[in-house]
Amino acid sequence: MKNAMKKVFAMLLCVAMTLSLTACRIVIDGEEGAAAAKVDGSVGLAVSTQNNPFFVTMVEGAKSAASKLGVELQVTDAGDDAAKQTTDIETLVASGISVLIVNPVDSDAVAGAVQSAIAAGVKVISVDRAVNGVEVDCQIASDNVAGAAMATQFIVDTVGEGAVVAELQGVTGASAAIDRSEGFHSVADGKLKVVASQTANFDRAQGMSVMENMLQGNNDIQAVFAANDEMALGALEAISGAGKDILVVGFDATDDAVAAVKAGRMGGTIAQQPALLGATAVENALKLMKGESVEKSIPVEVTLVTKDNADTFGAAAESVEIVGNGSIGLAVSTQNNPFFVTLVEGAQGAADQLGVELQVTDAGDDAAKQTTDIETLVASGISVLVVNPVDSDAVAGAVQAAISKGVRVISVDRAVNGVEVDCQIASDNVAGAAMATQYIVDTLGEGAVVAELQGITGASAAIDRSAGFHQIADAKLNVVASQTANFDRALGMSVMENMLQGNGDIQAVFAANDEMALGALEAISGAGKDILVVGFDATDDAVEAVKAGRMGGTIAQQPALLGATAVENAVSLINGQSIEKNIPVEVTLITKDNA
Repeated sequence: MKNAMKKVFAMLLCVAMTLSLTACRIVIDGEEGAAAAKVDGSVGLAVSTQNNPFFVTMVEGAKSAASKLGVELQVTDAGDDAAKQTTDIETLVASGISVLIVNPVDSDAVAGAVQSAIAAGVKVISVDRAVNGVEVDCQIASDNVAGAAMATQFIVDTVGEGAVVAELQGVTGASAAIDRSEGFHSVADGKLKVVASQTANFDRAQGMSVMENMLQGNNDIQAVFAANDEMALGALEAISGAGKDILVVGFDATDDAVAAVKAGRMGGTIAQQPALLGATAVENALKLMKGESVEKSIPVEVTLVTKDNADTFGAAAESVEIVGNGSIGLAVSTQNNPFFVTLVEGAQGAADQLGVELQVTDAGDDAAKQTTDIETLVASGISVLVVNPVDSDAVAGAVQAAISKGVRVISVDRAVNGVEVDCQIASDNVAGAAMATQYIVDTLGEGAVVAELQGITGASAAIDRSAGFHQIADAKLNVVASQTANFDRALGMSVMENMLQGNGDIQAVFAANDEMALGALEAISGAGKDILVVGFDATDDAVEAVKAGRMGGTIAQQPALLGATAVENAVSLINGQSIEKNIPVEVTLITKDNA
């Protein structure tokens, strides 16, 4: 399969669920992990079509998850025929499946077959598209309304309000088509002039022919929103044939679409995570088979891809063929923190997917041990070192020594100060902390009395997050205390207790990670106070605290994607390919409204 975007999502986003194949030996401080045990029961996946790169990738994500978890998975392809999908479901149920995962051709037409499956005792998960009128066990989908609204706002921002636009709709009756059209009109009806709106059934050829007809009837169209990339790419052909310059925005971030965005032919597309949709469906199917409860609705985020960030969605990781016996060493700062546990899991999953040997060491937040770890990894013959420093200064000597021995180096999450590494992969810590601090200002108002819990002295993430905090706080808030708690929950509690003794009027706290934030919450609770606490990392415990109203917010990074991206780029280095010097990974503010 030559779809580069498909491959990137199939690798990067499956690993967020810690999915892996068994072809690669992963060594963690000398210990080998065991393969997943086979589980009783089987899962059926009734997919709408595999004549679309998006659903091919979704199926691959499901298969990878099934392989990792020891789940028997049967896949049927309806070829966009609702009647065939009904037969497919009946066949799967008759085969004795325990759970049905259904990706409907038509959200209404599939309802009867799904209801019959439920009546036969089969658990049901719908993925990407809903099943109308039927209460399934779980619905897993991207936020199609928000994604389409995002795409349409991009049209407004680019072409201006009042611009003449057209809409290419998806398959009539499909929930994704309905939701994306709703998102488009939620913005367009108030800000744009919509002169044409017609279905092209998520198909490239139909997208081209429908667009040709639209142009004949509306010569002044300035922009097009297509509810998927296949229609968008078809529309591009029609627009090119007519010799026009029209902004086209699609949805799905397929290979071809991202390439068109990079080339400036398409204005943008909305990136979903099809592999993660499939993987998440299988993971939750396994829970149902074990009698465990699952969430009724599991959303998967979307992102706007434009020429400014399209490079981060390129590069076919799975197409890389490893040269020789290159291996990768990952020197992680600590695995006594959920964030770095997830980062390592992402790296391991990527290594499995790519068939590369990965050795992981854990410094336990000891800079001296990390120096030794790096020396040991280099002595073992690694080709690439991925380093997540305990201290950005203290690790510099060992990293420079590794480079002098011909080892390529990628730093992840934290920089290596004073050393030119091949690539730095990190979240935008400054922007994230500034975002968190602005939330404090917006919630409590300017002049509020605040305190800061800093991370490990010398760690680049601690430095950057403190810089982002002070960027806003020094001008808008009254900072009465600022002290390190070393990214540690227990220290966060004790430091906060001391702060409260000296500053009884503190109204808010910014903690440079969630572990310190959660420790601070314990101190605040013990003191019987009501203080707004905002953290950083969006760990499970922190998000639960936000949902419960105990924490005000946290900044969501993507630790699994950080680890996966590091391994992917390490493999590129092994194969002599060039990589970006700096790869940013976006962050998001999590509050009770979106937790």
